[in-house]
Amino acid sequence: MCARSTTRDGTGTGQGAIRSGINGSTAIRGAAAGASAFVASYLVSFLLWTFVELPDPDSFGEAFNQAVLGALRDTVPAWKAAGYVLFNAQFVELTYEGALTESTFSVIDLASGSALALAYVVPPLCLAAAGYLAASSPSVRGTSQSAVAGALVAIGQLALVVVGALVFAAEGDGASLGVSLPNAVILAGVVYPVAFGAIGGVVADAT
Repeated sequence: MCARSTTRDGTGTGQGAIRSGINGSTAIRGAAAGASAFVASYLVSFLLWTFVELPDPDSFGEAFNQAVLGALRDTVPAWKAAGYVLFNAQFVELTYEGALTESTFSVIDLASGSALALAYVVPPLCLAAAGYLAASSPSVRGTSQSAVAGALVAIGQLALVVVGALVFAAEGDGASLGVSLPNAVILAGVVYPVAFGAIGGVVADAT
C-alpha cells in the first residue's frame, strides 16, 4: 500500500490531489477571459459612441471639436468609431494622415463635457473582472500566483488589440485614420491587461 505524500501545507500530492501552480489551463483561461474583456469593453464603447449626446458648446474650441466629431460620425462607420473610443480609453491616440497635414487626437477628449468620458473606466473594470475570473481556480494559490494568473488576460487582449488596430483603420480621399500598432500593442495589449488583470487576480486571492 503506497503512502500518500503531502505538501508542507498539508495538501495531498496523490492522484486525487489538485496540482497547484500556473499551467496551460491557467493560460487558456486567462486568454479567454482577456478576449472576453476586450469584447465587453468594445460593446460598451459602441453604446457610448452611439447614444451619448454632446453638450452645447461653450466656446469656439468646443464647437470646432464637435464639428470634427460630427464629420467622424458622417464618414466612419459606427463599429469602427467605437473601436477608436476603446483605444482612446486606454490612452492610444488616433493618427490622422492627410495630403497636407498629420495630427493625433482622442475622440473622448473632443467630446469633453459629455458622458463619453465614462469610457475611461470601462477597460480597467472589464480587465480586472477578467483577471478575477482567471485567478479563481483551485490550482491558483497565493497572492503571487493569483497576480500572474490575472495578468495572463493579456494573451487574449493582445490578440484582439492587434486585430482591432488593423480592422478599425479607415481610408478614403487620400487620407487615413487609425491607431499606431506599436502604441496599441504596448498600452492596450500589454500595460492595461497586465496591470488591471493582476489587480483582479489579487482581489480574487483576497476574497
